[in-house]
Amino acid sequence: MRKTVLTLMLAASAITSAASAQTAPAPAPGPANPRPPMRQDANRDGVITRAEAIAQADARFAQMDTDRDGRVSAGEMRAYRTAMHDRMVANGRDVPVPPPGGRKHDGMGRGMDPNRDGSVTREEFEARALKRFDRMDANRDGTIDATERANAAEMRRVDRRERREGVTPPAPAR
Repeated sequence: MRKTVLTLMLAASAITSAASAQTAPAPAPGPANPRPPMRQDANRDGVITRAEAIAQADARFAQMDTDRDGRVSAGEMRAYRTAMHDRMVANGRDVPVPPPGGRKHDGMGRGMDPNRDGSVTREEFEARALKRFDRMDANRDGTIDATERANAAEMRRVDRRERREGVTPPAPAR
């Protein structure tokens, strides 16, 4: 199911990019067209590189590591997420409602702590960020453009919908 959806999205993006090449270019972001830049796009060129992804991961890790010991504990992770949630509410953003029964984990997300020692090091955090980057980089050119970001967002929506409806995705081919 995932491969079919990804193939269809890539085909649709190819058709869309071919059609957009024949139309006038989109207006540049500015006061008349306020479009926020991608969060990880440090130089605001519309493309995220591996270096920018690592820099963003390091910045986020530094925010979470409040005791500056080089490790993020479950408590630090929980405090960071609570602070982020509170900022979103204060800014009037639409905040997701937790599932019935509360959160399913105690602060460390699924796969966040690969060696299960109760904390995450900077290296583990960067490795997870690069894994996410590689998953989003569909054409393997070392950058993520707006089309790849949109395709990744659609894949996340499909994955969530499948989990919610109880559909199990096919096992990955070996």
